[in-house]
Amino acid sequence: MDTSIAIETRALTKHFPTTENALVSIFSRTVGPSVIQNVNLSIQTGELFGLLGPNGAGKTTLLKMLATLITPSSGEAWVNGHPLEDADSIKASLGFVTTDERSFYWRLTGRQNLTFFAHLHAFPPGTLANRVDELLAVTNLQDKADQPFRTYSTGMRQRLAIARALLHRPSILFLDEPTRGLDPPSIRALHQLIRHELTAKQGLTILLTTHWLQEAEGQIQAYGTLTDLRKMLGTRGKYHVHTETLTPNVRVTLEHYAPTALPSESIPSTLTLPDDVSTLNQVLDTLRSAQIPILSIAREELPLETIFDRFTDTTRMPSDTLPPSSSTTPAFSHPPPRLRPSPPGFGLGPNFFRIAGAFLQRDWHMETSYRLAFLLDFISIFFSVAVFYFVGELIGVQTAPFLAEFGGDYFAFVLVGIAFSRYFGVGISSFASNLRQAQTTGTLEAMLATPTPLSTIILSSSLWNFGFATLQVLAYLFVGWLFLDVPIGQGNLLAAVLILLLSIVVFSSLGILAASFVMVLKRGDPITWAFNVLFTLLGGVYYPITILPAWMQTLSTFLPVTYGLQAMRLALLQDAPWAAILPEIIPLALFGLVLLPLSLFAFRFAVRRARQDGSLAHF
Repeated sequence: MDTSIAIETRALTKHFPTTENALVSIFSRTVGPSVIQNVNLSIQTGELFGLLGPNGAGKTTLLKMLATLITPSSGEAWVNGHPLEDADSIKASLGFVTTDERSFYWRLTGRQNLTFFAHLHAFPPGTLANRVDELLAVTNLQDKADQPFRTYSTGMRQRLAIARALLHRPSILFLDEPTRGLDPPSIRALHQLIRHELTAKQGLTILLTTHWLQEAEGQIQAYGTLTDLRKMLGTRGKYHVHTETLTPNVRVTLEHYAPTALPSESIPSTLTLPDDVSTLNQVLDTLRSAQIPILSIAREELPLETIFDRFTDTTRMPSDTLPPSSSTTPAFSHPPPRLRPSPPGFGLGPNFFRIAGAFLQRDWHMETSYRLAFLLDFISIFFSVAVFYFVGELIGVQTAPFLAEFGGDYFAFVLVGIAFSRYFGVGISSFASNLRQAQTTGTLEAMLATPTPLSTIILSSSLWNFGFATLQVLAYLFVGWLFLDVPIGQGNLLAAVLILLLSIVVFSSLGILAASFVMVLKRGDPITWAFNVLFTLLGGVYYPITILPAWMQTLSTFLPVTYGLQAMRLALLQDAPWAAILPEIIPLALFGLVLLPLSLFAFRFAVRRARQDGSLAHF
């Protein structure tokens, strides 16, 4: 492997689907025009490489393909010697900086944001704080480190984005339009950081994109240095010689050397000469011989703006000015065979518990930043319990015959139903809602640029919801037991724990299915809606299912929540033996055995499809 090459691409191409109907697109897809077409690049290690193109030319799409966030339609690429299929190795050696200010948590401080993302890179805890402090100093943010991100200026946010990309000491850095939205002083400061700190001192390979306003197709039109590009266009520079007034004799002599150089005005005179040193010397000798003062000599090169216009405007550029394929296609140092990509699973990685702790810490800081809302969530529990207690007092005698198998107390019956429904609500909705929230806030793409799998991100994002639901459930049961004589303490607690774990597996499986739907179709969440309606109507939360019509009771047997809630009430309210509870536990376990692998299959399909569509971070 040639270590002098940091990035190589071979005929890299990307087409996005154009099917309008989201449901139809699951089974049948229409391929649209290419956004990126046959891109060939070879970037040297330690090089600062600028990718110039107009809006819509596919610059960001190219960077996301190289960062393994989007799957190419065809072609190959290697980043730091790793093929695109080796996503974990690429992400470990690559830092990605976008201009999306939403990719940070606005309620957290700059230091808290960097600490969270450092955990996603599995950064050693012992050196994490020092690394964060080091990068805050490099980006000149140490004085603002403990202020909320929402108070940062645009320039400060961009510098924090660079600090985040450098956390894991990558050897390659992608900067996607880093100066967009910055004022001139901030642009100069950012250029200073890139050239002197990142390139000169740290020796990073940097791929930087910028844009213009014109439109063009996403295809490499030219590749090379400024000198190479000027030669490809067949254009040459010019010399401008500023002199005092030319005498008639001198003008006659100069017409012999450079007939097109003479100006129409002779006071003062500016001679425009072709980019030819011998002609320039002859003109200068003539002026010196005639003792005509030479005021200045300047060389004019074809500016980058003109070069860009010529290459992106094919109606102005003749075909013979395009470089031959050998000029734009670099020699490749890697073999063409492709690896088989590993399927995107849904499981626990080796650093899961450390990463999960980082998510819990993040959510704690964010939730407690809304102190009043956090407090009101707990206060509302007491009001909710009181309402159902008085409802139970009102209708208690009338409902006793229907609740005989659960002890005849409506308040105890509904209290367990409400507590159980908290877990159902979290399991069925937290995965999809957390995914959508990360998409809408822009943080999902920043997390996906780390080696942490998407499955770990979604699962860890839901831990706070389950933990908070547990606190609420315990609060419900504790208030009922302590103040309102609900007989919770005498129940079959071991069976209740088993029932709760099985129920969480089933509810989470349904939640993963809902998240998969949201990831692919981006059209609401019908799975969550449907199960919430069925759970409320047929699950027996507020009333026993025995009061339903016979056909509705039959429908309720197809809902796993029916068995879970029935078993939980028997265990907690009746202290039922295992023999009485097992007929409810067995169907619940069977639902889990079917739904869990089905949801994992759907999730793998959704992730693969979203990477192909480039829509992982879309909402």
